[in-house]
Amino acid sequence: MQQTVPPTTERKLPRAGSSWNMLTTWTTQEILLLLREPVAIFFSLVFPIVIFIFIGVPFANEDIGDGVRFIDAMFPSLAGTVGANLLLMGLPIYVAELRSKDVDKRYRAMPLPGWVFGAALVISTLALVIAATALIVALVAVTFGLRSEVISPSFLILFFGFIAMLCPWGLFLGTLPFSPRAIQAITAGVFFVMFFGSGAAAPIDGLPEVIKTALEFNPLKIWFDAMVSVYVGHGLPSESVWKILVTLAVSALLLVIGLKNWNKAS
Repeated sequence: MQQTVPPTTERKLPRAGSSWNMLTTWTTQEILLLLREPVAIFFSLVFPIVIFIFIGVPFANEDIGDGVRFIDAMFPSLAGTVGANLLLMGLPIYVAELRSKDVDKRYRAMPLPGWVFGAALVISTLALVIAATALIVALVAVTFGLRSEVISPSFLILFFGFIAMLCPWGLFLGTLPFSPRAIQAITAGVFFVMFFGSGAAAPIDGLPEVIKTALEFNPLKIWFDAMVSVYVGHGLPSESVWKILVTLAVSALLLVIGLKNWNKAS
């Protein structure tokens, strides 16, 4: 009796595994490229450290009510400033420089999915955010100590949600159809308006009512106020919930626009 030999099937590597390998490889490469720019990393860390030394340290142990120290009310915004600085300025400028050199187009000619390259850029920046934030956290912990709420699920969810909210902003700003020098000026303006408008560096109570009303929709102020309230044990204010949802909706829209700009340019 003649036996039928089943046809040989071509062995294929799992698609998810190959994508994961590509992502880890390109992310590692992007991290190494970032480490070759120590000056950029240094200045990314200088700003929050300067705020801590000249504003936080002199008034750190002052009681501002309910047993809350000044440094307790400052710590969440100080940690958040690290992420805002890198994601609103560092990431857009880096993306703009790559696009100006047609690096994204050269990668597009390779057998590399576009999302892998984009994800590697964001993840490498997030790795720098985590390292820089850990440095600030350690600095505050050693000098003045941290509250137990720093490891509470509510505070951690808010903090990482804040970082996730900023990523689309960085991608959107980096894909604007301008030169890297113009992107640098735009991102600096966006960051400093948001930062000083959040009240993290100085009180904004003395500003005109019209400006204060407009600043109530400042994404940094919305998230900083929520994180401070949770960190000092007051819980999440009800009015912060819908404002946070609005910022997430805006970020989702900016993500769509940023991806469209990226694909259009490439």
